[in-house]
Amino acid sequence: MKKIFLLFLLTTFNAHGTNLLELYDRALQHNIDLSQKNLDIDIANEVLEQTQSSVFPDINFTARASETTIERYKSSGSYNPSNFDRDTYNLSIKQPLFHLYVFDEIKKSKSVLQENKIRQNDSESVIILESIRHYFNLIKQKNLLLLNQLKKELNYVRYQNSKTLLQSGNITIQDYENYKNDFSRSKIDVDISQDNLIETKNQVYMFSGKELNDINDIKLINLDHETFNTNEIILEANLNNSSIKLAKQNIKKSRHDIASQKSRHYPTIDLIAEYDYVDITQGGSQFGATTREDSSISLVLNFPIYNGGFQTSKTREARLNYQKARLNYAASKRSIRNDLINTLNDFNTNKKLYDLSRDLVESYLKSYESAQLGYEKGIYTDTQLLEIKIKYHASVNDSKNIMMDYLFSKMKLYYLQNKISLSELRKINTYLIW
Repeated sequence: MKKIFLLFLLTTFNAHGTNLLELYDRALQHNIDLSQKNLDIDIANEVLEQTQSSVFPDINFTARASETTIERYKSSGSYNPSNFDRDTYNLSIKQPLFHLYVFDEIKKSKSVLQENKIRQNDSESVIILESIRHYFNLIKQKNLLLLNQLKKELNYVRYQNSKTLLQSGNITIQDYENYKNDFSRSKIDVDISQDNLIETKNQVYMFSGKELNDINDIKLINLDHETFNTNEIILEANLNNSSIKLAKQNIKKSRHDIASQKSRHYPTIDLIAEYDYVDITQGGSQFGATTREDSSISLVLNFPIYNGGFQTSKTREARLNYQKARLNYAASKRSIRNDLINTLNDFNTNKKLYDLSRDLVESYLKSYESAQLGYEKGIYTDTQLLEIKIKYHASVNDSKNIMMDYLFSKMKLYYLQNKISLSELRKINTYLIW
């Protein structure tokens, strides 16, 4: 009974392929790029903490114990030193009072942290988009393999029939060679399709860190077409796109860097308090054993006058980086605008192609159903039926591919506007069938 129950569980587990949501969940856990982005945020937080810590006191305690051995001593005086020990203790407290550049460095570190948060959010959105792309590629390659296997079967039947026709003299040797070559080519096409499917699975493994044993197919559905206005989506992307946000944040960081480098020309003020304790044993002083304690408090003003032009050059470098950041911002807007327009054109084209492909599928389905009836009545041969079946399956594959391209271009439009979410992924997952 236990064996039967275990077999049932294993059968149930393998009764369906990995769906789109499962691929997405795997990628969230194992995607290297996202993991790196998460670590970048942790690193940026540590850098910010390090920068902020520079406004707090720097407290140091130093202890030193030494033993001095007198090897030779010559003096006209009465003091005759001998071996002695010295113990020294120092407690130092340094409190920065005025370091103007530190505040700009803190702002710059916060900007870097914000940049990494933008990258992390973008990486999570990319995982949604890439999950769709990888899954669709798997479906395309799997369906192409099945179609090529049907074509191989058809060419095999033709090749076998050509042998009989050649022996009976109904075809030439050239016709026979053509059928033979078509069959050989169809076998190669199947091998190529298998290799492409393996390559696509390897890409999914690189993306999600897990291998997929099997996947679901996608069903043809009536889609509710959405209309996008070019100017509106460009405006939306300029406000919300992650690349543009990142470019804006880089400009902000560059400004803080300029302010920080300029502030290093200004003086710094530190408050330093020290406590010293010295203990010298007999023989180390002409007055015998000595113990000394002292404390001091100092206000230190450091005014940078000349450092070889280093700081001036750093300021110029910061200004150049700022100019570069502004150019990157302009380039990001142009690039996103170009991607939006191209993706929108693909979306609109696929929308028209999908409606046409559905009509073609219906037409080929009717032809295939008629051929099945004709085959049952002896009107069609098995080869003719297989030819029409292949045309029908090819039309279904084409329609599915167009549908997936249409859905992906739509999701990419959402991504470019930073509007893509898990709800779209769940919706597409409902289109999958086993």
